Amino acid sequence: MTNYKRHGSDEYWQDYYGQLEGYKIAKFWMSDDGYPTFGLSHPKRKSLVIEVSRDPEGNDPGFLFISDGKEQKDGI
Repeated sequence: MTNYKRHGSDEYWQDYYGQLEGYKIAKFWMSDDGYPTFGLSHPKRKSLVIEVSRDPEGNDPGFLFISDGKEQKDGI
């Protein structure tokens, strides 16, 4: 099991991934670097984009990059 303590506390991860609560997947595409990417919509919040990757450095399993999609050419 990966030790995420080196990247942040449990509270950090709850805040980071907790921001996705209530969103729905509105769009799917593969990023230019080959990772599954999802456009998310929410009735009261701004749209988000998540890219499924590995860890924040890209060398261990299990991480979602969360952005507002402005840097994504295919953003929602």
